[in-house]
Amino acid sequence: MADAIRLPVRWYSGPGLFQGQTLDEGHRYDELHLDRRRTAFLVVDSDCGPGNPWVEQGIAPALAAARRAGVHVLFIHNDFSLADEPGSIKRELHGTRWGDPAAAHRPAPDRQPVVPTYSPSIQPLAHEPDFPKREWSGFHETHVDYHLRCHDVHTLVAVGFSQRACLYQTLAGAVEHNYRVVLLRDCTHSAEYPDTVDASLPEGGWLRMIMFRNFEHIMGYTSTSADWQRACAAAGPGA
Repeated sequence: MADAIRLPVRWYSGPGLFQGQTLDEGHRYDELHLDRRRTAFLVVDSDCGPGNPWVEQGIAPALAAARRAGVHVLFIHNDFSLADEPGSIKRELHGTRWGDPAAAHRPAPDRQPVVPTYSPSIQPLAHEPDFPKREWSGFHETHVDYHLRCHDVHTLVAVGFSQRACLYQTLAGAVEHNYRVVLLRDCTHSAEYPDTVDASLPEGGWLRMIMFRNFEHIMGYTSTSADWQRACAAAGPGA
């Protein structure tokens, strides 16, 4: 494919049978040939201002590479201005059960749309859409799927926050809508719990290891910011 971005990826093969052969459990490595005209670079919930190391060292150079390669770019951000109601279950999950009884009864917030605050290194360009979402998944009652289908996108290369929450749920939604997904491992983060930290693991803890393992087994592929940058550079500038 002349217009392909040849991206090294990793996935996970669980034990079992395939076409009569026993599969060994473990990581698999491959190279996806991505048609840049049908690939989009997706940035999820990364409006955390300047200074975040996962943004500045991982996302920003990966985003710049996508733009140089002519890959379609879109953003998604949280906006609960129309969804944070006194009866919301999220007020219980993130408020009252933590000892904040006022969370259940405070008035609905200002209905003005949230204006996301991005680091200058990843500020959306004028032609790059930034979709608000009101749940964990960016595919829940948004126009993201409609937009991607309008541009004939088949594959999403995704970055953002967090690995175990909104980014994960958004990519699960993407698979449900029949998109191939590639997660850049060093362009997201989820804080470990005190009892899941393990410095002996490459991921730094059990939570990240299991989340990556599950993602690579049942949802898609992973790669790295550096591999994505090299693949985009090798493919040359886009039209």
